[in-house]
Amino acid sequence: MHEHMTATFVVGTREIAQGYSAVEVRTSARSALPAFGDGALVDTMRTGSNGVVRTYPLCRSSTRSDVYVIGMRTGGGRGGERHSIEFTLKDGDEILVGKPRITPVTLDAGARYILLGGGIGIAAIAGVARKLAASGIAFELHNFARTPERAVFRAELDGVREHGRVYHHVGLSAEEIAQTVAHALAPTHANSQVYCSGPPAFMDLIRRRAIEWVYPENVHQILLGDRARASSPDSGQVFA
Repeated sequence: MHEHMTATFVVGTREIAQGYSAVEVRTSARSALPAFGDGALVDTMRTGSNGVVRTYPLCRSSTRSDVYVIGMRTGGGRGGERHSIEFTLKDGDEILVGKPRITPVTLDAGARYILLGGGIGIAAIAGVARKLAASGIAFELHNFARTPERAVFRAELDGVREHGRVYHHVGLSAEEIAQTVAHALAPTHANSQVYCSGPPAFMDLIRRRAIEWVYPENVHQILLGDRARASSPDSGQVFA
């Protein structure tokens, strides 16, 4: 994979919510990076990370062609642990980045769209919402955050309210999250389209609930974080 990735260097970071940062990276030669659209994801690999590839959402906050702004979780897990390798990012660190990938969105004016996101995954879900809004398709979006301080991109989500219903769920227990997800998904038609992104256990919960009502192929999971672990809800935690 290395030969398909571009070397960039961290040139700045800013906190976008407690435990989450926008990390600005630039090519060393200031050459142009591939363009991307709403909801794009990018694979990254840090020098010294033993080849671990992590996927993160790209943020539309730079007009420069040689710069990416990447939304990352940079700490603040349960109990204050700092398990993310990205927590130690500083200016000058090298990060290899891949070519941006756009999440395919099935457009069906007759379908119901239910979007659910948690943590930095809400950035990818916001991209799906904007694509639906641009096509004149209504949706409902559920944003989950552990605390108000950890709610990512809340203002951006409120910006699409005129196109769909947006709900913010903050400070819920694991049981309350399960109940809220079940209420959002039931009852619904089998041809509904469900998009979700967030911690693995969160997406596993949504998929298990969704396939009780929706065709399995209509449940779309947008995987972020460590590519080797993203599909395994081994942490048992609904929120990262």
